[in-house]
Amino acid sequence: MVGSGKQSLHHFMVEVCSLDDVGQGYDLAQLEDGRVAYTLGRHTNDYMTSFYSHSPSGFFVEYGWGGRVIDPATWQPHETHDGPSLWGHERLYMAPEQRARLREMRLSAAARGVRAPMGMGMPDCPWLHAVIARECSIGQ
Repeated sequence: MVGSGKQSLHHFMVEVCSLDDVGQGYDLAQLEDGRVAYTLGRHTNDYMTSFYSHSPSGFFVEYGWGGRVIDPATWQPHETHDGPSLWGHERLYMAPEQRARLREMRLSAAARGVRAPMGMGMPDCPWLHAVIARECSIGQ
């Protein structure tokens, strides 16, 4: 859990099946001034590649891909000390001093070579496989 300083919903997250979906959504969100709240980035805890946008209701919507999948039977909790993001996720709504502190955390992780484990970010997506199969059968 992360403290946000708010006593309301901070954000909810929508995970999609393709990094391209995230990239194209990011491009579309940038068409509207002020829509993007956090730039494209990758989290340290779940390795999610995402961006955040402002919702009309005042909370954020995280749009991402490639989150960590755990097995509850073997999961070992751990604490991270590298800040919330390996790279990116510049919080555009924050004051410059707050943004600088988080940027320093990302740069420190980068200088130490902190990376997500290999193979992260390629979850199986049955829905996507069904859509691809359907589209491929249409042209036959």
